[in-house]
Amino acid sequence: MPWSSRVPDTIDALVAAFKVAPELEGVTVWDGPELSKAAPQEMLTVGFTGDDTDSDVESTSLPEGLASRPDRETFTVRCAAAVLNGKADIAAARRRAYAMYSAVGAVLARDPRLDGIVLRARLGSHTFKQVQTDRGAQALVVFGIDCDAFTGR
Repeated sequence: MPWSSRVPDTIDALVAAFKVAPELEGVTVWDGPELSKAAPQEMLTVGFTGDDTDSDVESTSLPEGLASRPDRETFTVRCAAAVLNGKADIAAARRRAYAMYSAVGAVLARDPRLDGIVLRARLGSHTFKQVQTDRGAQALVVFGIDCDAFTGR
């Protein structure tokens, strides 16, 4: 079997897990950038933050031991939890964005190995931005999911 990264399988597993998570019921989950004119009130993107100046995944792989075993791969999948509150209630938008971020943490806590794809997945660092627009209050939590895995080989 040739060398392969676990990033694609990890993103697939994250999207699938978030789409069925009861904590995220009613939240639109997008797999990377979507070609849609829809403007959901609550959205979670996986492997995409909308920031053209930053990468969506950052990965490093190193040899694991001296034998011809799989390499060790560590990577961060960047995601975003976005809320649009049409009533201009910034506090409600902020609290809901953080509730979605917490829901992602709960999903990862239930299955940190993502059904065996990685050794461990956990919430990493995050940033927060809130603005008032002509459509209402917007809150955005951009966060990483830090993963540790063996590459395929």
